[in-house]
Amino acid sequence: MVVSLVSGLLHPVLVPAHVISLIGLGLVAGRTVLSAQVRALATFACGLIGGLGAIAGGIGETPANDVLVAMAALCGLVAATGMSVSASFAAPAALVSGAALGLDSPPDAILLHEAVLTLIGTACGGIAALTVIGAAASALSRPWHGIATRVAGSWIAAIAILVLALRWA
Repeated sequence: MVVSLVSGLLHPVLVPAHVISLIGLGLVAGRTVLSAQVRALATFACGLIGGLGAIAGGIGETPANDVLVAMAALCGLVAATGMSVSASFAAPAALVSGAALGLDSPPDAILLHEAVLTLIGTACGGIAALTVIGAAASALSRPWHGIATRVAGSWIAAIAILVLALRWA
């Protein structure tokens, strides 16, 4: 039972598409004002729980992984510009990323209670990871930190675009 929960907690930080999406979204959300950060985190949590609920409800295969990587590319490009974004961009991006992450996280458990624990762990792990990444991005205040954030955003965008190009080729 504990293994299922821990597996779910680690899932968002062990799947490469999830990691780049969380980093990209965290870089974008971390560069906004605190109220927009909270709003982005709340909408991410709603999207994630909705996506995980759809998985629990038995939805079939979706293109969620492609959407997740596309959102990583978009957030990486926005972070690479170095501009702060408003909540009107961060919240919808967080909602779509959360829903795609949830839909791309089917549990590998056979028993129902293990699957539910894995989904709960995935929700908690995804929210915690985005919180940490967003807090780290918002704590970067020196001028060279902005350069590092832009470089990280450009790398996230490049990785995501390459993944999409290879997948769709």
